[in-house]
Amino acid sequence: MARDRKDLGARKYVRVNLHKPGFVIPAPDAPWIECTIIDVSEKGVCLDVGSLPVPKLFGLAFTTSGEVLRVCSLVWRNGEMVGAEFLS
Repeated sequence: MARDRKDLGARKYVRVNLHKPGFVIPAPDAPWIECTIIDVSEKGVCLDVGSLPVPKLFGLAFTTSGEVLRVCSLVWRNGEMVGAEFLS
């Protein structure tokens, strides 16, 4: 659910909770690895990747067919959760 700007605290962009499957694409020819998209904003995403190693740059597919793809840069990791910034 979107919140007013004054309710965002330190966040610049509204985050939308998704909790839906997504796919990390570690390299162009690598197999896609399922993850959970926790939330998304205009500029980035939070993912639950389990113990999966995530490269500094990776692709993220929001659909199994790859119709919605974003190139991401890893910003932080805390256990099984990662935060990434959209580059495209």
